[in-house]
Amino acid sequence: MSIPHRRLPFSLAARLSAIVAALYLGTTASLVHAEEFTNTIGTKFISIPAGNFQMGTCKALPPGQTGAQIDCVLPDLYVPLNESPQHLVSIRSFQMSKTEITLGQFKRYIIATDRTYLVSDEFMEANARGDEAPVVYVSWDDIKTFTAWLNKTKPATDRGAYRLPTEAEWEYACRAGNHEAFCGNPAPSDVAWYADNSGLYQHEVGRKDANTFGLYDMSGNVQEWIEDCYHNTYANAPVDGSAWTTDCASPAHVIRGGSWKEKPQEARAANRTSAPAVSRSSSIGFRLARKLP
Repeated sequence: MSIPHRRLPFSLAARLSAIVAALYLGTTASLVHAEEFTNTIGTKFISIPAGNFQMGTCKALPPGQTGAQIDCVLPDLYVPLNESPQHLVSIRSFQMSKTEITLGQFKRYIIATDRTYLVSDEFMEANARGDEAPVVYVSWDDIKTFTAWLNKTKPATDRGAYRLPTEAEWEYACRAGNHEAFCGNPAPSDVAWYADNSGLYQHEVGRKDANTFGLYDMSGNVQEWIEDCYHNTYANAPVDGSAWTTDCASPAHVIRGGSWKEKPQEARAANRTSAPAVSRSSSIGFRLARKLP
C-alpha cells in the first residue's frame, strides 16, 4: 500500500534540517581532525575516508558560453590531454602521510641498512636544507626498497602496510572533497612553495596551510612519486582507485604536485608528469600511503 505524501509541519522540517546540518558539520570536522598514527621513524599518517570524486580536468565551455564549470581550473586555456577524460573514481579508505617523507626520516633507513652509496655528492647538495625538509634525489626504485624495509622491520603492533599512493588516491587526498585549482586552496601561495616564492629550494614540511584532510605540501615544495606507470590519457583508467600498471605509455612512473623550482601551474591538483623509475632529482621526493587491515 502506498503512503500518501504529506508536507511536514514547519517545526519538524526545521528540526530535520538542523539535524542534517549538524551531521554534515560533524563529518567535515572529523575530516579536519582525522585519526593519526605515527610509525617508528616518526612519520605521521592521517586517515583518509572512502568516497567518490571526479578525477582529472573537465573541458572548458566554448568562448561566450556560460554555465557550471566545476573543476575547470583553467577554463581559458587548453585542457592538457593527459588530464582527460575526467572520470568518476571510487576510493577505499586508507592512510596518507601528513607530510612528505623528510630527510631525517630517510636517514634512519640509510643508517639501518648501511646504504651509504645513496649519499653521493649530488644527494648531499640536493638535501642541504636540514632534517625537516623533504628528502629528494631518491628514485622510484629507491623508494620501493625503502618501503620493503619499513614493512619488514615494523613492530607487530603496527598492522599497516606501507606503499606509494596510487595516482587516484593522491588526487583524491589532494582535493579533499573540494574542486579548487590547488590542493586545498584556489591561491597557490597559501598552500605551495614554487619558483616565485620558494627562493629556489625546498622548505621544511608543514609550513604552508594544510588542506581539508590535514595534509601538507600536496601542492608544491617537491614533486611526489606515485605507484602508477604513466599513461598519456585517462582512457580506460581504473575507476576503483587501484594503481594503473598495465598498458603503460612508457616505463616511466607518474609524478604529482609540482615543486619549488616550477611555475605554480605545475602544482595544480590535476597536473601530472612522469620520470623513469631510476631517475633522481633535486625536486622529486615522496610521501607514503598506509593500507589498514
